[in-house]
Amino acid sequence: MAAIKTVIWAAIGLVLLTTSAIAQIERKPIAPEDLKNIQDSNAKCLECHSEGGFDTLNREGVDKDKLRDHLVDLGVYEGSNHGRVECKACHVKGFEEFPHAADDKKQINWCDECHTRKFLRIEMQFDESVHAKEGIKEKFTCSTCHDPHVFQAAKYMNSPRDVVRQDNDFCLSCHGSDQSFEQVSKEARPDLVENHEWLPNRPLHWNAVRCVECHTPVSKKVMSHEILPAEKAEKRCVACHSADSTLRLRLYKHMVSEERSRVGFVNSMILNEAYVIGATRNVYLDLALGIFAAVVVFIIVLHSILRIIAAWVRSRRNG
Repeated sequence: MAAIKTVIWAAIGLVLLTTSAIAQIERKPIAPEDLKNIQDSNAKCLECHSEGGFDTLNREGVDKDKLRDHLVDLGVYEGSNHGRVECKACHVKGFEEFPHAADDKKQINWCDECHTRKFLRIEMQFDESVHAKEGIKEKFTCSTCHDPHVFQAAKYMNSPRDVVRQDNDFCLSCHGSDQSFEQVSKEARPDLVENHEWLPNRPLHWNAVRCVECHTPVSKKVMSHEILPAEKAEKRCVACHSADSTLRLRLYKHMVSEERSRVGFVNSMILNEAYVIGATRNVYLDLALGIFAAVVVFIIVLHSILRIIAAWVRSRRNG
């Protein structure tokens, strides 16, 4: 019976996966003329700070070796959170003229200038993080993980797989590189494979969920910047594999436009991307299988009763 149920579930999952689509949240509209002004302003910066501009650049006094570390991919940038933001909104005094001012980095508007409310909440969370311990905290800024020229918020991405890939790359940029890890910690870089030996189907989990699903407090239900140490990480399978799956409220939070109650799925968006046993329950299928099981039991019991009666009748007949 369990094998039959699993096969039926897998078949339904494959059908819905091929027929469903995830709604992408649209950014706030911007007037065409305003967008054009922003793009024209940014184009002046990209005359030097882009691959195309760098290759053809022939400006006296430019240190091209240094400039190479400050190139921006226009296509990636325009798809990022800041893709409709003017370069000069962050790079203010000291950047308008060439050569740039010697202390130009001190003139950058950092994240808290625009994201003040979020920053206060995030800072409190980060202070409880494993990354906030002595000797490491001062080496972390927002851009350590979130490149402002690249980063996309999950709500603007149309696939959970893309969210997983981007967010896990943040972690792996340090935890997957000895060289990067040494820049923030004097400790030996942990062996990720060895530390996750306990996880069933480890490669599948790594491709389907973010590190932060388990390495932030699951009880809070929303994403946090409080990164937990390995010994406090979530290891309860039911945190995700249940009707009240945390994945639905975190990884899939911005993609759940409606629950498909008409077909009985509790976690419809999870079923769109992956078959997660325990998190993709269908109440109608459960009812049908329950009725089927009851009918089978009834037939067995009825058959047994009839055989008992028939045996009793034969014994009476034979004296």
